[in-house]
Amino acid sequence: MKKAISFLIIALPCLLKASTPQATPGVSPDSSALVIDGIRFEAVAFRIDPETRTATAELTLTSLNDKPRELKVNVYGTQLVDNERNAHYFSTIAMGRVLMRFSDKQNYLHYFLQPDTAVKLTITAEDMPAAATAIQLVKIVFEDGSEEGRFLDAHLVAPNGAKD
Repeated sequence: MKKAISFLIIALPCLLKASTPQATPGVSPDSSALVIDGIRFEAVAFRIDPETRTATAELTLTSLNDKPRELKVNVYGTQLVDNERNAHYFSTIAMGRVLMRFSDKQNYLHYFLQPDTAVKLTITAEDMPAAATAIQLVKIVFEDGSEEGRFLDAHLVAPNGAKD
């Protein structure tokens, strides 16, 4: 009996910690604006055109660092998630004056962020299914600014919960 009580006293804090939901390292909580790795991500507008079946997500990214930095976005990890919880790859991604098409078959979009200068990021996905009426979430995968090869996720929802 003493051994069982001693075990519970020692094991209980570990068991409680294991049952508590933990944030996944490198993954953001869902928000319409957040700061990860010195970059402010902000959702501007999410919409799906019912006639063309094209989804568009507009965001701004701002480096909060005092020095310019390269941003390396993993374009195949970056996805739009519709109201049916289906993930869609991009058709085009435009950041500033850089434009990438899915057909370009490039893995990364490289962009040089200037301090305190917002840059527009527009992600489009064509041929959306008829059941998709809104974009629920945008997932952006990018390389950690301090650890090469480590990638972080930013999960953004529509601004103010609105889904155009």
